[in-house]
Amino acid sequence: MSDSYLLGVDLGTSSLKATLLPLRGEGIITHSVELSVSYPDSYSAEQHPYEWWDTFVCLLKGIREKIGDLRKIEAIGLSGQMLGLVLLDEKGEPVRPAIIWCDQRSFAEVEYLKETLGMEKLLEYTANTPLTGYWLPKILWLRKHEPEVLTKTKKFLLPKDYLRLRLTGNYVTEVSDASGTLIFDVKKRRWSPEIISSFALPQELFPEVVESPQITGYVSESVSFETGLREGIPVVGGGGDQSSGGIGLGVVKKGVISCVLGTSGVVMAMTEVPQIDSQNRGLHSFCYSIPHTWFLMGCTLAAGGSYQWLFRTLQVLRTDLRYEELNDLAEQVEAGSQGVLFLPYLIGERTPHSDPQARGVFWGMSYQHDVRHLIRATIEGVAFSQRESVEILREFGLTGDRVVVSGGAARSHLWCQILADVIGLPMVTTNVEDPASLGAGIIAGVGTEYFTSFPEGCARYIRQRETFVPVEERRTLYDELFGEYRRLYQELKEFNHRFPLFR
Repeated sequence: MSDSYLLGVDLGTSSLKATLLPLRGEGIITHSVELSVSYPDSYSAEQHPYEWWDTFVCLLKGIREKIGDLRKIEAIGLSGQMLGLVLLDEKGEPVRPAIIWCDQRSFAEVEYLKETLGMEKLLEYTANTPLTGYWLPKILWLRKHEPEVLTKTKKFLLPKDYLRLRLTGNYVTEVSDASGTLIFDVKKRRWSPEIISSFALPQELFPEVVESPQITGYVSESVSFETGLREGIPVVGGGGDQSSGGIGLGVVKKGVISCVLGTSGVVMAMTEVPQIDSQNRGLHSFCYSIPHTWFLMGCTLAAGGSYQWLFRTLQVLRTDLRYEELNDLAEQVEAGSQGVLFLPYLIGERTPHSDPQARGVFWGMSYQHDVRHLIRATIEGVAFSQRESVEILREFGLTGDRVVVSGGAARSHLWCQILADVIGLPMVTTNVEDPASLGAGIIAGVGTEYFTSFPEGCARYIRQRETFVPVEERRTLYDELFGEYRRLYQELKEFNHRFPLFR
């Protein structure tokens, strides 16, 4: 076992990331390769599965340069962006680009589901209210707009499970990712026969579903030849990125909340029983990657994505701009951005509004404001959006004494402090660069019995670093601004729905 590793892979939106967990020692190794996203219009978001596989092969080349020999890898765990719909023909080839998690084109189908099947039955059958990200609205949209695509489709898969198919030849997913389809019975951890029957969905379209630590297949001979991976390496179920990411941040017991700020912003907490939100607030109730547990999750669609948008906008003026410069400019402005508010709804919003028509807004500007205020207001707006999810979790009794934060925000003292001041809880950072791929590696270790439990795996690799405590004066100010932030959306909601120009 000397110099052997577990490999966790996370198929994200903007990059494919890997974490190598040494089975002897504690020093984790990371590597990533960028991915591209296509936005055909202001509602749509797609990626091609072929690019995922080509990028995965490129990722393995980078890993080989770091560890010398891919045969040192003992097991693989897969994580990935959730909710994406991959459609495959009888040969396992994609029939169109995948419709990914932030795609909003199926908003009419969401309303159709509410009117026909109804919220009560949807909650009974799936534990979730309909959102544009889920499979079922996307499938209904395809039936109406691209029926020929569904005619060619012989199997549905989630994004990370396309990598599994290429590695092992098996059509398999696991419970956490399957939870994000609106076709899965989250309480009973199985495909929902009621949903499948209600919408005449052929059962053979759906992959086998297993618990996250289960071995789902082994690296094939052809893949071994193509990549250099050893034939026969076990590939474990893994988890959707937010489920495996929770494990990668040490959310393996009640009382810990995590906040992951990537392109999206996700707040989640573990629960020992399935919970249901009947208020249509875009809250996700999913199976966790730890068997016999579940989690609740709120999602801001454009959290880090809002900051990325602002950065790209300013790069038009100066191509060598760095994110650190934006943070430095924001620090020159006092808390509250002198009254400027930002709504981070650049591609609609999920939690708490479940509103594809919502749009981003800077409000309150005058001659006394400049770009520094806009930058800080963007950070504060994203923090307010994360607080909205924390407030909903509190309603379900899922409270904590701290929030473990990761993603790009965790590398910025300014971001962490603003999050602490806005949410009113200490923000804790860790040594983990990518919790989803690290969590996938821990799931692989549990599934192959290198670890006896999830807490054991987490204790091996996760280390707490800094803690950012709320400052009472700023917290009081942000409490007041949070109320105005929430009212601003309500005031603009009717206008957004009535005036959808250029979309």
